Amino acid sequence: MYKDRRANTVIVVGSIGLIGLGLWLVRSQVTVGDVAWMEAMIPHHSIAILTSERARIADPRVRKLADGIVQTQRREISEMEFLINDIQEKETGDPVR
Repeated sequence: MYKDRRANTVIVVGSIGLIGLGLWLVRSQVTVGDVAWMEAMIPHHSIAILTSERARIADPRVRKLADGIVQTQRREISEMEFLINDIQEKETGDPVR
C-alpha cells in the first residue's frame, strides 16, 4: 500500500466499486442478447449430454431420466442453432455456416 492514506482509500473504494460492477453485470446479464445467450447455452447443454451419456447409472429410472435429458438437450441445441442462423441471416442477409 501507499504511504498516502487517501490514495489507499481511493484504490480500495475503486476496487470494491469495480468488483460490484462486475458482479452486477454477471448477475443481471444486461449485456447478453439473444444470440450471445444461445451461444453460451449450447456448450452448457452439450455438457449435460456428455454427463448423461457417460454416467455409470444402474437404476433404470435414473437411466430413463438421463436418456430424456439427452434427447431434450439435443433438440434444444438444434433449435438454438437454427435460431442463431435465422437471426444472423436476417441481420446480415447472409446465412451463417
